[in-house]
Amino acid sequence: MRLSKRRATTLNQRARFLHQHRKQRGTLPCLETGGTQVYAYWSCGEGLVVSVHLDTGEVPGDLISPDGTIPIRITVNGDCVFQED
Repeated sequence: MRLSKRRATTLNQRARFLHQHRKQRGTLPCLETGGTQVYAYWSCGEGLVVSVHLDTGEVPGDLISPDGTIPIRITVNGDCVFQED
């Protein structure tokens, strides 16, 4: 799947950050974009945890591959550590 520059820009502009709420203990910092959720938080004894949730049920159909997967690339300091087309 190849996203157009326009579609990618629109998805990025609509992204929103959900911070951890004091009154709701189970919430964690989250970036929501294109119907996906990416959590990044510090965990006692583990350090930095990054968790990607692609199964929100809100991912638009044009972002899902014909086989039902979502293309993803994960980088750390600019180096690709995981990629699935």
